[in-house]
Amino acid sequence: MSHFEGYDREDKDPFEIDQKEILGEYTVEWMALKKSYQEVKRQLLEIQKDLSELDKQLQKGQITEAEHIREYQAKWHASTEIIHVKRDVEARLAEIQKEIREANKRLQLQEREREKRAKIKEEKAHAMIEWMSLREGFELVSKKRKEISHQMDKLELQRRRKEISDDEYRSQQLEQIRELAELSTVESDVKRRLSELLEIIKK
Repeated sequence: MSHFEGYDREDKDPFEIDQKEILGEYTVEWMALKKSYQEVKRQLLEIQKDLSELDKQLQKGQITEAEHIREYQAKWHASTEIIHVKRDVEARLAEIQKEIREANKRLQLQEREREKRAKIKEEKAHAMIEWMSLREGFELVSKKRKEISHQMDKLELQRRRKEISDDEYRSQQLEQIRELAELSTVESDVKRRLSELLEIIKK
């Protein structure tokens, strides 16, 4: 019984696959082949049982040696044909299984690419909104810088005209310098962020 060696009804089904993985185009053929596969396995198990029963009957003297050989050969011949069918079914199942998994890999890759494009699109949209907002802020900073420069010029003129004391002049000048330093920091940060956002928008 060499062609039954290693055959075990408890063996894990090598063609088990998650139903969610089966693509529509393969569903009908896959289900039909799986049904055939289970049927030939059942038939082989039945023949295996029949052969074992023939051996027992021979041992008990319930059948003759000639009857045993004749029945055994008939069962053996039937099992050989079934095994050929089983191998054909297994081969096609293996092909479909491979095609399904390759197709699913492609679909997963396409889905990842779609998600990536959607994410980039969303990032661009957010970047554009932030860029426009920061651009307005940058213009306000520039406007504020001009105002401080104008105030510094005015302060210098007041000093020359002796309209303010030296202490008042120094105090206001230090305040204006401090404000300019803060604006420079803000301006630098805004420029850097605008540059980053522009790179995102250009993707």
